[in-house]
Amino acid sequence: MLVPGFLGNIQRYRPLETGHTLAWVALPMLIFVWLVAILVIYLDSRVVLAVGLGLGVVCCWLWSHLDSSWAGNSFQIVELLMSAALACTYIGLVSSIVLEGLEAGALTSPSNAATFSGFMHFIRIFGGQVGVAAMNRALSVRERFHSNILVQMNEWLTDKRVHTLTAGMLPHSSGPEGAQSRAVAILSQQVRAQAYTLATSDGFILITWVAFSYLFLMLFLRPGKISFKDLKKMP
Repeated sequence: MLVPGFLGNIQRYRPLETGHTLAWVALPMLIFVWLVAILVIYLDSRVVLAVGLGLGVVCCWLWSHLDSSWAGNSFQIVELLMSAALACTYIGLVSSIVLEGLEAGALTSPSNAATFSGFMHFIRIFGGQVGVAAMNRALSVRERFHSNILVQMNEWLTDKRVHTLTAGMLPHSSGPEGAQSRAVAILSQQVRAQAYTLATSDGFILITWVAFSYLFLMLFLRPGKISFKDLKKMP
C-alpha cells in the first residue's frame, strides 16, 4: 500500500500506471513461487520463511531512502528482489503452518482440519485488517508530524518562500492579496508532498523493524519434529 500511495499522491499516477509499476512484483512472483515450492521440500520451511523476511528487510530499507523525485522506475529493480521475498515468505509461512498442523494432529480428522483452517484464515484476515489500519494510522500521524516540523522549524525559510512565490504570482494575479493566496496554496502543496514522502519513508522503516522483530522471535521457536523431506520418505 505504500508504493501505490506514494505514486498516486506525489507523482499523480493513474491506477493503470501504478499497475505497470507493481507488475514488476507480481509477474516474477509467478516464477519464484514454483521455485520456492520445490526448494521447501528439501529445506527447512522456517529457513525459507527467514530468507523471505530477510530479503523484505533489505527491500524496505532501500525504499526508505526515497525522495519526492522517485517515480515508478525507481522502484522496479528492488521490486524484483521483493517478489522473491514475498514468494519465500508466503511459501515458508504456509508450509510451516501445514507442518505445525500435522505435528499437532490438527489434520487427523475433518473436524480438526476445519477448525485449524478456520483459525488460520481468521488470523490471516484479522491480521491483514489490523496491518492496514495500523499503517494508515502511522502514515497519518507521521505526515502531520513532518508537516509541523517543516513549517515550525523553518519559519524564516517559509516566509522567504512565500514572498518569493508571491512575487512570481503577482503578474498573473488580480492583486497582492490574490498573489499571496496562490503562493500559500502552492507552498502548502509542496510541504504536504514532502511530508507525505517522509511519512512513506517512515512506513518502510516501520516494516523493516517489524520484519526484523519477527526474525528475532523465530530464534526462540522450538525445533520442528517433521519436515517435508521426512514426509517424502514415508511410504
